[in-house]
Amino acid sequence: MGARKLTIAVICLVGLLVPVATLAQQDITGKTWTRWDETRQVAYLTGFYAGLKADAGIFRQAERDHRRRGSNQRDTVTSERYKSERQEFYARKVKYNFNLLRQLLDAFYKDPDNLLIAAPEAIRIVMLRQAGDRERAAFLLQRERRKTLKGR
Repeated sequence: MGARKLTIAVICLVGLLVPVATLAQQDITGKTWTRWDETRQVAYLTGFYAGLKADAGIFRQAERDHRRRGSNQRDTVTSERYKSERQEFYARKVKYNFNLLRQLLDAFYKDPDNLLIAAPEAIRIVMLRQAGDRERAAFLLQRERRKTLKGR
């Protein structure tokens, strides 16, 4: 029972660290993005994906530690949800081509309705579109637009 509680604690910790690591600069929206030069935009994307990679490494290590302790009980729902949400930030066509991703984000932020959407969510939407999951991208876009309109 103690191992299960530890696993749940590790998963919760990772769940709390993910937003901190990947969304630490939540105030970066289209308004900020469009004021930056290309070099700064690419630097942001590089740092963002470095954070995602580090986060994935922490999660994999937690899973290995869990298996090493010999516990067969695993919260597969949380694990699979985490993996699928992280996968939304990657598209085979774009992969780590930050110049292409920068151009796609520039096009995304040309729509004035998107200017208040946070950069991490914009990246997610753009990558889902590139991966061909237009339905999920449209859902997230509408959700983010509603959030930005809520404060007005």
